[in-house]
Amino acid sequence: MTEPVLPIGRVTSDAPFESSLEFTPQTRGTWTIAHTPMLVPGLLEIFVCPEGCLRGVVLSAAEDRLLDRFAMVTVKEEDAVDGDMEKLFYEGVCDILDAMETLPPCVMVFTSCVHHFTAIDLPYVMTHLRKRYPQVDWIENYMNCTMRQSKLHYEEVTARQWYAPLGNVEKDPDQVDIIGNYFALDPDSEIYSLLSDQKIYDLPLCETYAEYKEMAHAKYLIYNMPVAKEAARDLQARNGQIPIYIPYTWSMKEIEADLDRLADTLGIQRKDFSRQKELAEKALRKTARLLHGRAVQIDYSATPRPLELACLLLEHGMNVTMVYSDAVLPGEQDALQRLRVLAPEMELRAAVHYRCRLWHDLDPDCLAIGQKATYYSGTRHFVNMVANDGLYGYTGIRKLCEQMQDALFYEKDPAMIEIKAKGCFG
Repeated sequence: MTEPVLPIGRVTSDAPFESSLEFTPQTRGTWTIAHTPMLVPGLLEIFVCPEGCLRGVVLSAAEDRLLDRFAMVTVKEEDAVDGDMEKLFYEGVCDILDAMETLPPCVMVFTSCVHHFTAIDLPYVMTHLRKRYPQVDWIENYMNCTMRQSKLHYEEVTARQWYAPLGNVEKDPDQVDIIGNYFALDPDSEIYSLLSDQKIYDLPLCETYAEYKEMAHAKYLIYNMPVAKEAARDLQARNGQIPIYIPYTWSMKEIEADLDRLADTLGIQRKDFSRQKELAEKALRKTARLLHGRAVQIDYSATPRPLELACLLLEHGMNVTMVYSDAVLPGEQDALQRLRVLAPEMELRAAVHYRCRLWHDLDPDCLAIGQKATYYSGTRHFVNMVANDGLYGYTGIRKLCEQMQDALFYEKDPAMIEIKAKGCFG
């Protein structure tokens, strides 16, 4: 079997590589199911799972010093065989809460595959938990590996459940929520400039549970990550909030169109961002000059649009040689077509295919953007970006260029990419 690598000019499908056994490199900066719920201030996680499933989440919580907001109920084989799953679930959760001096404002409980294989009556359990602890907001979530291939990926479900406690309350037409990001949207971005007269709530910036609950009052929701689409749909259906998709794009044409669309949707005056665009162009030219043909590699963990970023850099004179992505991601089809003309020999490489385990030190002299590109290339010159790091627009392009210039002149210790959940506040 050949390696999972294709010249971009030969990529004709959104899923060019076979789905099979996977390899996970030692790049651990992306957020996990143990970290993402912690963005809700004061939330307590309770995982009701077998020991094998719990090992990873316990270590994640411990590594980021989050154990004071983490609890677990261990499911053993006899629990499944004896049919006591509902009793174990209910009594285990109650034991945890009854032992606390103060009840948390919100509890997110996680079921696992075994509960769904044994058809646990989860609504029954949750109904009784809500009756016993009415002062607590309860959120159901799922650590179910079978959901990796389901219609909704578990990351989409978790992003939706972040906002489950937000009720249908009176809306403030001057409030806008930013939803679905692990990292707060850059306050220097053009979105913030455009919304200078609006109240803005962004989950990673909420410091108290009461502040988080204020997000229910927003009339409009902005989401940047495709994974937040289900959260936006759910909030629109339940609460009547109006979602606006402003993607983390690297296309200057799309940035301009999206900002105008945002202004028109909110009924506010458009703004001229030509100065910010000029600064972005200047930063790109300077970066290309400093790189002087040095190879650049990009991966999908850095940005939801790695092909589009490759287009931007190539069109401004930089030498992008590889992009690591197992699929052509949503919103990338136009970038794929442009790359097939612009750089048909540029390599698209899988990122988690089992044969990727053989890759290392592919190009130690390159400049990498993203942790997987850093790992596979073996470089010490890298931008440690995860999920776009909140960078948006022309300002985001300029700031990325500044980070690339810093990475070019200053080596970093690759050991930092082994630290779980980059930027986690634990």
